[in-house]
Amino acid sequence: MSTVIPLDTGIPAAVVLVALTALAEQLNVIVGRRTRVSLVGPFLVAAALVGGPFVGACAGTATEAFTTGDVRRKRVACAGAGALQGFVVGFVGEQFARGGVSGAVTVATAGLLVGFAANARVVLRALGRSGTLRRELRAARRAIAVGWFLPAPLLVVFLYLFGTTPDLALAFAAGLLLVAAWADRFRRRLEQALAGERSRARVDALTSAPNRYALAEALAYEQARIRRGGRTAALCFLDLDRFKNVNDTYGYEAGDRLLVDVHHRLRSELRASDLVFRWGGEEFVVLAPHVESAELADFAERLRLLLATRPFAIDGRPRTVTGSVGAVLLDEARPAQDALEAAGRLVRKAKLTRNTAVVERTAAGAAA
Repeated sequence: MSTVIPLDTGIPAAVVLVALTALAEQLNVIVGRRTRVSLVGPFLVAAALVGGPFVGACAGTATEAFTTGDVRRKRVACAGAGALQGFVVGFVGEQFARGGVSGAVTVATAGLLVGFAANARVVLRALGRSGTLRRELRAARRAIAVGWFLPAPLLVVFLYLFGTTPDLALAFAAGLLLVAAWADRFRRRLEQALAGERSRARVDALTSAPNRYALAEALAYEQARIRRGGRTAALCFLDLDRFKNVNDTYGYEAGDRLLVDVHHRLRSELRASDLVFRWGGEEFVVLAPHVESAELADFAERLRLLLATRPFAIDGRPRTVTGSVGAVLLDEARPAQDALEAAGRLVRKAKLTRNTAVVERTAAGAAA
């Protein structure tokens, strides 16, 4: 079985193989956590084995045809490495053909071995001599091996078909690429759907504010920042006063609109770095980074005044709505959950008189 495309009849087939190789570079297969492998290797080997060194070099160069994210120097280096790789594999395949070797298994095995060796060696030299790339390749050796040698049986089938029916072989290769593209598209859609579900699970459906699950993540992140030497943060519970009266007098729809308006006002008046969470019912939690102990009382009072000084529109008329605030300092001295519970106790104390801000006593300040 000859493994070289006759020039008088094989130019269209060569074009198809180069195009398939270029498209295969855009597809990845997930083989592990945070590990993806390109499908270009087997397609490049197939094009080089049946097309010879020239077609192999063209296919290797075409792997960078649709790559736009990398800098030009890196793209040129990768294209040169791919061209050299395809040429070497094509040269080996041509020697097999001239030597009368016609076994598809033998040719496929030799091509994959040569291609894999050339890929690892040429890419290593083309992209840099630092130890970083070598460590990355060593860490991904399992994934690279899977990406190169798992498709070996399919490559054998392709070589066998090409020796008897080239059109069928090309259709077989195009079909494999189409299936891989469909699977990759399905995977991407699934990942986007899961990401959307995770996002919606952390957002309050009524106010669009992040909910208590998002608060737990934000507290962990913020306390880790503080432990690395960052400034402390203010953690405040805000509970609307007499909210039940709004529901009883104007209806639940008016109460829902009031909650949306409260969140919008807090979000628009506070700093961009301050986070406003819907805890549940008429309760909100505000996490404000970079607030020191001496500033905690002023921040809590500001939260109270954001509600009390400007009325809200309820049932088409301006109505004054107040809130009670309990504020503590988030630092590295205690778990974030304990700080949150302390703020909850303080806001319950503030609710005894309403329209009050109660601040935890610290070494640098007294309770307000």
